[in-house]
Amino acid sequence: MADIAGLIAGLCFCTDIDTAAADRQMLEPIVLCLVGIPGRDCHAGNNPLWMALATTGVQTFLGDLTTLTEDDIMNLKMRPMRALPNPPDIHIMHKRKTVIAIAAYHHYS
Repeated sequence: MADIAGLIAGLCFCTDIDTAAADRQMLEPIVLCLVGIPGRDCHAGNNPLWMALATTGVQTFLGDLTTLTEDDIMNLKMRPMRALPNPPDIHIMHKRKTVIAIAAYHHYS
C-alpha cells in the first residue's frame, strides 16, 4: 500500500497558488505520482483516464480536479472519437487512486 500522506507531503505544491499555469502544472504530478500513470502515457495521450479528464474539461488541479466528487470520478468514461469509435474502459484502480488522492488532498490541506 502506498504511503499517500508521504506522497502528498513530498509533492512540491501549496494551497495558495496564484497563477493558472502553476495550477495546470500541478495536475501532472498528481496523475503521475499518486495515480501511477506513466509520464509517457500522459504525454502521448493514450491513457484512458488522462483522455477522459481532458475531454471533460479537467485542465487544472485545484480549479478542476478537486471539484469533482467521488461519483464524478467513478463515472468517468472516454467519449467515442472518430479515430477510436470503441474507447477502452478506464481501469478501476486508476479511478480509485484518483478518488483517494483527492480525498487525501482535502484532508491534508
